[in-house]
Amino acid sequence: MASIGRYTSEMTASYLRDGHWTADRTVDFWLRNAKRCPNAIALEDESESYSWAEGVRVIDAIAHGLVASGIPRDGVLLAHAQNSALYVLLRLACEQAGIVPAFLHTGFRRAEIVAVADKVAPVGAVVASNGKPELLATYRSLACDLGWRHLFTFAHELDELPSIAALATKPSGPLDPTRPVRPFEMTGIVTSSGTTGQPKCIEYSCWPRLASGRVYIDRLKIVPQDVILTCIPFYTGGGDMQFHAAPQACARYVVQSHFSPETACALIERKRVTGAVMVPTMISRIVSMPNVRDFDLSSLRWVVSGGSMLPYDIGARFEDLTGARIIQGYGLMDCGALSSHGIDDSRELRLTSSGWVMPGARYRVLDESGKDLPAGEAGELCVSGPHTNGGYIGAAEEMERSWSEGFFRTGDLGYVTADGLLVLQGRSKDIIIRGGQNISAHEVEAVLCRHPAVGQAALVRMADPDLGERACAFIVPRAKAHLDFADMVAFMKSCDLAHYKIPERLEIVDRFPMTPAGNKIDKRALEATLQARMEQRAAAEINQEKSSNADAQPV
Repeated sequence: MASIGRYTSEMTASYLRDGHWTADRTVDFWLRNAKRCPNAIALEDESESYSWAEGVRVIDAIAHGLVASGIPRDGVLLAHAQNSALYVLLRLACEQAGIVPAFLHTGFRRAEIVAVADKVAPVGAVVASNGKPELLATYRSLACDLGWRHLFTFAHELDELPSIAALATKPSGPLDPTRPVRPFEMTGIVTSSGTTGQPKCIEYSCWPRLASGRVYIDRLKIVPQDVILTCIPFYTGGGDMQFHAAPQACARYVVQSHFSPETACALIERKRVTGAVMVPTMISRIVSMPNVRDFDLSSLRWVVSGGSMLPYDIGARFEDLTGARIIQGYGLMDCGALSSHGIDDSRELRLTSSGWVMPGARYRVLDESGKDLPAGEAGELCVSGPHTNGGYIGAAEEMERSWSEGFFRTGDLGYVTADGLLVLQGRSKDIIIRGGQNISAHEVEAVLCRHPAVGQAALVRMADPDLGERACAFIVPRAKAHLDFADMVAFMKSCDLAHYKIPERLEIVDRFPMTPAGNKIDKRALEATLQARMEQRAAAEINQEKSSNADAQPV
């Protein structure tokens, strides 16, 4: 399990030769920082703080405890919890102990846990109940059913199970020198929830992520004085990127356990955060806060936005409000990173593109027949190079579909300019086909977000017997704002949008559902909400008609 089959010796040799990879693990930077600046704060969450030296002591203690408990080298340990500083240290301890953590999204329950377990054959799990004792009960049941020997909680859960918190307090001894992860083995498994089907399990190693982290350090000018906050899971997307960037820059890393716009702003103010990682929904919710100016956000220099495309107007509002710069990048959990902006790029460039292709990254842009397109022409993006991850575990057919000639087919549409700027145009699957005419959800959402009453927008399909599909707009309004269907149509006509692209239904919601990863709007859930609302309204209309007919009957 430890090796990554997709990485050939020729690939790794070329990445080393060209300077994209080194033999260093992520934990090695912690070990160095503990000697250089032992008392500087390295890691925090809402309630705990660790210096570099204290962090290394805890890493060693957890690693020693896991090995002493009998977990074999290359053993897979499911990890299911919200962000915490202790969770970050567990991940680093696994590098020292030669154990492979498999990160599960907090929204996963028995069906998804079993699907992951079937693919990765774990020896046990580390789980935080997150205030939901049924989750811990599920893992107890699975441990019995699947024969797991190792089950840990994160903190003391008033339970007889051993905890990572307890391991962290015990003295550590020397580890067998064969235990630590070796270059260029797997250092984790990330589960991609997506929006369809069962979870995919992706081979991660720290080396491509460290390489991408160095690009961010250079482009964002990250220095030891920086304080970097991740509001998304620290093992995914931009959160994972900064997990690998921060120790290389000797910068402080802060993780938020549960996002709300108020708590995020309070954390930025209290910790004097200089850089943050969010998704567009989080940025929009901060912009829409009626009391946002009550918080001091002046320390913030940049915010990395990822997971989906950020509407221009929301990004501009955020920058005007905070003085920070939005940094967009492009990558997928399934394959890794391709592009990012720099801190000195203009607003227009940062809010209308996905940044510059990373050094060493390779890409292709393909038309519908699979032929390469020239610079500036849009097609499906395909990615390869030193910033890409391993492959899928236990999914040979998925590997064959997704990886072709060494390139990952992203399913995303976009183009790359002659000077290396990536412009994303949306998911190939996020297209609504109305009577043979294609409607880009991203294009319509971007227009909707220009309306002063709109906080967030999402376009979903609704089945139609005549046209095949029509578009429905879901809106989260800004505080104390009002928008009805007639207002929306009038506004979109004023924006000179083609009439067939104007949504034919409007639904108002308080908040969008998110995928388990927390980084994308769950459009399948919105479509289910739409279907339920349509059925309820149809039933109400039938009942009203029956009532009217009954009232009209002669006595």
